[in-house]
Amino acid sequence: MKTKSTFITSALATMLLLAATTQSSALNYTIGFTASGVTTSVGSIQVQNLTKNTTVTVPNGNTLTLTLTDQTNAVDAISVNNDGIRIRQNASTGKSTLIFYAKQAGSAQVYVYAIDGGEVVRQTSNLDEGDNAFELSLPTGIYAIHVSGKGYAYSTKLQSQRSTVIQAEIIFMSNKKTEVYAPQKNKATPITTTTMTYSVGDQLLYTATSDTYISSVPDIPTANKVINFSFTTIPTSAIPTGTFAMGTSGSSDEVQHFVTLSAYSMSKYEITNAQYAAFLNAKGIGSDGLYLLGAYPTEVLIYSSSNIYDWGLHYSGSQWIPVAGYENNPVINVTWYGATEFATYLGGKLPTEAQWEYACRAGTNTPFSTGTYLTNLQANFNSSTGKTQPGGTYSSNAYGLYDMHGNVQEWCSDWEGVYPISAQTNPTGSAYGTRRIVRGGSWIQDAQYCRSAFRNSMSPYTHTELFGFRAAFVQ
Repeated sequence: MKTKSTFITSALATMLLLAATTQSSALNYTIGFTASGVTTSVGSIQVQNLTKNTTVTVPNGNTLTLTLTDQTNAVDAISVNNDGIRIRQNASTGKSTLIFYAKQAGSAQVYVYAIDGGEVVRQTSNLDEGDNAFELSLPTGIYAIHVSGKGYAYSTKLQSQRSTVIQAEIIFMSNKKTEVYAPQKNKATPITTTTMTYSVGDQLLYTATSDTYISSVPDIPTANKVINFSFTTIPTSAIPTGTFAMGTSGSSDEVQHFVTLSAYSMSKYEITNAQYAAFLNAKGIGSDGLYLLGAYPTEVLIYSSSNIYDWGLHYSGSQWIPVAGYENNPVINVTWYGATEFATYLGGKLPTEAQWEYACRAGTNTPFSTGTYLTNLQANFNSSTGKTQPGGTYSSNAYGLYDMHGNVQEWCSDWEGVYPISAQTNPTGSAYGTRRIVRGGSWIQDAQYCRSAFRNSMSPYTHTELFGFRAAFVQ
């Protein structure tokens, strides 16, 4: 059940991190999970090791744990002879038969993980009570096998030798009502963990999904801590406290200087047409785009899209509606006033220019978060698609943010101004001006205009098919 409580509540689960070190035994980091905001249920968690390019899923962050361990001990730590589960290997084919006892009829899951912690294959089946047999076809290697169902859970390991199998596969074979492999009462070992390889210094990204809400948190585990997922009505990513070199060395407009920022979060995606239409209709904003009860009652928030750039919103009858097929594309033709009012509506604000660049860089100091270069496989720019694209079309950066390069330029809260030379803490830009900062480049612009440090500015009244925005939230 959803709750509006903003208090952080303790989840039932913790994450055990066994980080590989040069010592004979691994370090143990325990990380607890909590949730706050519009829901206090953690839900399922996707964990990405961005350094090793592996991903695992914790099905329920409220009750299950994740173990991160070095490659040497990842699979060896699992007992082969757990009560209730057996494996028979066929040396001539490289295939194996997995047999386990289902204490109750119902849905059961079989997961196979590689030694590096990455999921290899899974199978979900509706099983009868009794001994159930599955054929495992796995390439040569060492694997962790996890089985869970109603009232039972088992784990074991398997070393597949001299296998000719290329594609991993799990096939249900048979069920027997007999209890040849039935465990003794209370002897089954419950599964409480999912395994993933971790080395000290690896960059992790946790993404929790609870009902319709999504929240991400980046991390480089170094000690015990609590990870809190802050859920809002739109998907967000947590941005950690840090200091970075803002700007570009040798540039007169992008004077490089150090900036320290407190923790905050940002919307994972650029605000969409569907999200913005919901706001306009909730506030009763008519075809003129004026919000009479807002902070800028005489300023137009948005204009209808039209002609060859008809990828935004229309006012039809008595409401705003997205152009069909473009519901999840970034909202366009929105002014700075319109972007600001929406962010306020969510309980946030537009990001400052410093917050935007820090989030875009995501720990990098290269021209792009992708490195020295940007390609059309990584972002929508240089007219490669001829229009905006839905959020999530391209991969996210290390902070879980999408389309920070290209797609649409994004309004920031700052007035345009000259960069300071000295170090700054939580800067908010110039105190006055005539133009507001926009960042990130757009679908039509060259790569140089999509750089992390590139600055642009426009009158706050500006509205085109090139401009959109995202929201920021102070923690």
